[in-house]
Amino acid sequence: MDWSSQRYIQKGLSLGRSRPLLDAAVTAIENVIVPTPELPALLTLNHLATRTGVSYQDLRGFICGSKNSYRHFRIRKRSGGHRLISVPNPGLMTVQRWLTAHILNHLPVHHCSYAFKPKASIKKCAARHVGARWLIKMDVAGFFGSISEIQVYWVFRALNYGPLISFELARLVTYAPDVSPRYLRRYWRARRHPSPILTYSRERLGYLPQGAPTSPMLSNLIMRDADREIEAVAKAAGLRYTRYSDDLTFSTTGEFSREQAKKVIQKVSAVLRRMGLQPNPRKTMVVPPGGRKVVLGLLVDGPEPKLPREFKSLLRQHLYYLERLGPWEHAKNRNFDTIWGMYRHIRGLIDYAKMIEEDYALSMKERLDAVAWPKFGESRVNESVTA
Repeated sequence: MDWSSQRYIQKGLSLGRSRPLLDAAVTAIENVIVPTPELPALLTLNHLATRTGVSYQDLRGFICGSKNSYRHFRIRKRSGGHRLISVPNPGLMTVQRWLTAHILNHLPVHHCSYAFKPKASIKKCAARHVGARWLIKMDVAGFFGSISEIQVYWVFRALNYGPLISFELARLVTYAPDVSPRYLRRYWRARRHPSPILTYSRERLGYLPQGAPTSPMLSNLIMRDADREIEAVAKAAGLRYTRYSDDLTFSTTGEFSREQAKKVIQKVSAVLRRMGLQPNPRKTMVVPPGGRKVVLGLLVDGPEPKLPREFKSLLRQHLYYLERLGPWEHAKNRNFDTIWGMYRHIRGLIDYAKMIEEDYALSMKERLDAVAWPKFGESRVNESVTA
């Protein structure tokens, strides 16, 4: 049904609501849906509870920190160290998925951003740099964890949601642990001021957790101004610019120099720091002519992105030993807990390869399917060894 302020007011009056209250609600609704009709109106936290099916009490608990909102685990990073993954509990996950589907996915991101948006891919991002003579690669340290709830708040305010519901939405999509080294820095301490809702008071600012469905698109939206500035820096230097989450890449097929690259890195670093982001110097790299050009793990030396030989060699080894030794022995030698865990891992490699080089991936899939796999009940490697 199309929105009608008249119908809304008539319905509200029939329910005993006051005319000034209804007029204020109409203004708040139209502030959001007139400029962006795809977005839902959200007047209060109770309104959000009704729309999402998550109770008002649970939403208040998430915002105040009285409910246990996340479970955490660490995964190994390919570059070394570990990455903390924070998975929202089911109720909070429901709210975050609703916000992603009904609000965040309807908002445009900068055209230089290639991650987390429909039809985007690593291949499309890497394709912007094929044939590059010079390549500059930069990385943002702790990307999601560097974006604060204040920045998230302004995303919702820019959509004309009211101050209180914008604050509540920002709290629902950020995480503020009891202890974190970031809270030694003044930037991450909330300013003291009287709050109309005492249970909302908190000294620590939250940040985007890696593992929340809202974090990817929010990071893209918050980076729009930075992407615009960085693209301007790149264009002035005759470079193409792309960003895939925290990976920034610049390239040119023309003449360039290390001195020019140094100036670009300095200017881009300044833009990131103004955003509260810290470039990772260990991952900043300038690749001159003659150097191996790799973007997001793909070779871009030729006319289109290709899988690197290291990736193909790894996949080829898996299939060779599966064919020669069989699944049980290969899983044991590679320290997989289960046969099907190993299968999913190798199948994942093939599915990734299919996005880049489809014919190659299909030939690998045929070899994988030809292996004599056991029945699903026969799974654990240790069980097979002791049997």
